[in-house]
Amino acid sequence: MKVTEQIDAIEASAINPYRLLAATRILACILIMPLLTVAADASGLLTGWFAQTLVEPISFHQFIESGFHGATFNAFLPPTFKTAVYGLIIGLIACYEGMRTRGGAEGVGRAATNSVVLASLFVILTDVVLVKFILVFFP
Repeated sequence: MKVTEQIDAIEASAINPYRLLAATRILACILIMPLLTVAADASGLLTGWFAQTLVEPISFHQFIESGFHGATFNAFLPPTFKTAVYGLIIGLIACYEGMRTRGGAEGVGRAATNSVVLASLFVILTDVVLVKFILVFFP
């Protein structure tokens, strides 16, 4: 949108493009990342049950019962919270890079590459910090 001057048109309409475009995208990333995590966890459970059933038939209830034996809610809450933080990081970096794109299609490609590289690095660094944080507050 920056390259095709759509953001300039939004600014000319006296609308804050950061509030209209960036804030909604960042909020969407924050909300969707935990939902994607839950969906991936459910998919992993179903696939694990299917693989176990191929080896040795077992009911789904029995599989879940034995798999979650001893697990508490605190085992699931911190990792899901981490994905919301990752969504914030990804959304912020992607919007920042997108809003400062210049140079046509080549610039868009460069901004997308920079966005992926920076987001990956910041997610890894944040993961280190969040793991330490989680170990302190959720022993």
